[in-house]
Amino acid sequence: MADITISLPDGSQRSLPQGATATTVAEGIGARLAKAAVAARVNGEEWDLGRELPDDAEVAIITADTEPGRHVLRHSTSHVLAQAVTQLFPGAKFSIGPAIEDGFYYDFDLPDGRTFSEDDLTAIEERMREIVRADQPFVRSEVSAAAALELFADQPYKREIIDRVTGGADNDDLDSGEVGGGETVSLYRNSPEFVDMCRGPHVPSTARLGHFKLMKVAGAYWRGDEKGPMLQRIYGTAWESKAALDEHLHRLAEAEKRDHRKLATELDLLSFPHELGGGLAVWHPKGAIVRKLMEDYSRQRHTDGGYQFVYTPHVTNGKLFETSGHLDWYKDGMYPPMEMDNGTYYMKPM
Repeated sequence: MADITISLPDGSQRSLPQGATATTVAEGIGARLAKAAVAARVNGEEWDLGRELPDDAEVAIITADTEPGRHVLRHSTSHVLAQAVTQLFPGAKFSIGPAIEDGFYYDFDLPDGRTFSEDDLTAIEERMREIVRADQPFVRSEVSAAAALELFADQPYKREIIDRVTGGADNDDLDSGEVGGGETVSLYRNSPEFVDMCRGPHVPSTARLGHFKLMKVAGAYWRGDEKGPMLQRIYGTAWESKAALDEHLHRLAEAEKRDHRKLATELDLLSFPHELGGGLAVWHPKGAIVRKLMEDYSRQRHTDGGYQFVYTPHVTNGKLFETSGHLDWYKDGMYPPMEMDNGTYYMKPM
């Protein structure tokens, strides 16, 4: 059987037996690299470590301590999250679960309108750790759109994604890391009972995961449409090591101590009375002094820089915003109009 030749990032070439994978390449370079590897970049595309390499491929190993590597870790962990939720909550519908900055999330629709509690998050995280300890391999396959629709017969959100993607519709708004289009759908299965759609790549097995923490639950409209179903989004964070995870959690804790909303209350600077409405601040005497000092400093810096001051009204005739284009583009997001004797007036756009 003929060998294949691959090129490495340093320009060197290696001859490998046909059927070789990126794991073969990493192991040939060194045990440390093989241990750190989570995926590979083959001819500019990210691949699973276990995919067979083509001849004349350009191959780079992706390690867990890089941003692309962390993305793979986080996306793989999101799959484990979905697996845990569907095991613990029979009948749960799962939609999308991308990696995001510093973490990941997955959106769910639980039966009977149930919502996740803090105790639920604890139970889900423990089930995830059981899945990690089980060392389940991530196995990639490709099936036809029809087969995928049958496979996800009880998952309406997955079926909608399949219809949109294989039908050629724009999939950017899903931000899901799902299949990329065409007549086939790529799947990843890491246990007999759980399979998800995904472009990949993923880590070789769940045992490569484990340095993660579930953070919170939030509401999220399906595809960001306020007229669509309200789903429950579980956020988590995942890292390449316990030290990296602990450092991230420490940063979050320190930032929380300095949260202006927390400090404003503790230092009696301002409050947000519910009688006034959300986000409308009442500045207390101490806060008013801080605000005045900041405003005075800002004005002085502008004066020192040679700027001059002008003041404009907060309410303006709507014809001005027709000229500026605001009404054409942002009318739905502006404050409602006020009808006056001499025309229609609007508050300044935010």
